Amino acid sequence: MTSIGNFFTPQKALKKGEAQLSVFYTNDMHGDINRLSKLKTAKDTFEKQNKDNSTLTLTAGDCFYGKDRKRIGLISKVMNMMKFDALTLGNHEFTPGTKGLAENLKQLDATAVSANLEIGEDCALNESVADKKLVKSAVFMKGGHKFAVIGASPFDAEVGITEDAKSGVRVKDIDKTIKAINEEAKELEKQGVNKIILLSHLGYGEHADLKVARETEGIDIIVGGHSHAVVDGVNETDKGGNHKLNLVKSKRGENVVITQAGKLNEYAGFLDVVFDEKGVIKADSIKNKLAKVSDFEEDKTVNKLMVETLGEKQHLASVTNGYDPECEFEERYTENPVHNALADAILKKGKSQGVQAVLFATNTVKGGATGEITNYNLKYEMLPYNSKYVAAEMSEKDVVELLNATSSKVFGEVDPPLLRCAGMKYTVEQGKGKTPVTELKLTDEKGNVTATIDTKNPSSDKKVKVAFDTYLFAAEYSKNILAKYKETAQEVGEQQEIMTSYLEEKGTIDFSKPQENRITIKYNDLETFCPQYPMADKVKTLGL
Repeated sequence: MTSIGNFFTPQKALKKGEAQLSVFYTNDMHGDINRLSKLKTAKDTFEKQNKDNSTLTLTAGDCFYGKDRKRIGLISKVMNMMKFDALTLGNHEFTPGTKGLAENLKQLDATAVSANLEIGEDCALNESVADKKLVKSAVFMKGGHKFAVIGASPFDAEVGITEDAKSGVRVKDIDKTIKAINEEAKELEKQGVNKIILLSHLGYGEHADLKVARETEGIDIIVGGHSHAVVDGVNETDKGGNHKLNLVKSKRGENVVITQAGKLNEYAGFLDVVFDEKGVIKADSIKNKLAKVSDFEEDKTVNKLMVETLGEKQHLASVTNGYDPECEFEERYTENPVHNALADAILKKGKSQGVQAVLFATNTVKGGATGEITNYNLKYEMLPYNSKYVAAEMSEKDVVELLNATSSKVFGEVDPPLLRCAGMKYTVEQGKGKTPVTELKLTDEKGNVTATIDTKNPSSDKKVKVAFDTYLFAAEYSKNILAKYKETAQEVGEQQEIMTSYLEEKGTIDFSKPQENRITIKYNDLETFCPQYPMADKVKTLGL
């Protein structure tokens, strides 16, 4: 183990009336199991180094991922072992639907906080509210002082990926969210609580956490998530890299410190602050550091629990020329060998049913793979949703309309629904409004063009048998186009089973970055192409 010394060392002597707090924090765990046992050791180390002072253990949403009950159960048990005090609800908590979320909250000892949800009368989350498993804020007594935690869920993401997942609950927009946070903070101050933390899954940036910090009153700390930002240190200006602006003034002119710890348990955050007698953070007291979770030893109890819950690890295939995307821009916007391999696997599986092409949403597949792919990698990293695929005889007109509906959102969207493919190639051009698809060709297994579809005047009579993920039946941008095929679509199979068979048959797979040009994106303005990624130099290195 790399020496970590006294990484989590707290403040020393306090003056009369002051209060000290040490916070162990995470965000966007995304159901990660690779570093889960080391995260437990990091928390144990934090407890040992802070045994004599006030502490909170917090996570800012997206703890869970997908619908796999075993993995959710495992994450819940480990979170309970780590004694998390509170979590907020990210978008991925809603993936199993509100009923599934309510069941998942029952497994957790931690309190879920979210002040910006609008919950309908028939929503299953009302049970969680009644049981106080879900509240707007929670108060914790530590070292003779009261500390409150308010929650905020994301307003810029779909709450869940199916109609059921959205049933009965909505998230307030940014302005209403700020109003809700201010109202809750005011109520807490009436109760004599003046040291308040916001657990935010709104994202780092001027449109989210920075805006909230500047426009709220009473919030002292924001532990954030959603944007997977890495925020280290204490910075009154943006110093670049991980040293982002994170110490600003509230509407009252009081200090607010903001932090976030990336994603997938890569980091464990440690924030230590001192409040003066009025409950205001002393700027010169703030310590904010991120520990690499990989530097800690594995926890044997967690490893044993993992095998008992998920079964033994099994080798599926060896990987030559592994693929590990540098950032989400690369994963979402550039041609991706993992997506291409999955698309090829689905095309092969559907061949006996006459499938000619495959389309699926880019956000249903995650990350890359190096060295080898195990059943753990496949189920809990690459394909956590285990999407189902169906096949339908679609008109050329509907295929073009579907691609236009999804591709028109590529320019300027935070999470573009770019459809990955096999058995076809298409070109998207910026500046074409709602019809950005300018070329569409069908291809054979070797990538040779077999037919060209006129994207300006596609035929309503000519058909293409397309396999696609059932997520597209529910997504806002595609559901109306595909509704006519819902009743007659033929089942092809599930992601994990299809890809497992494909990998086992191959034995070895090459994930070097392909030059197949299945999807060509032509842009003329980088800032409107990807405004959430202020990294022109990075984009150039990725070959765009």
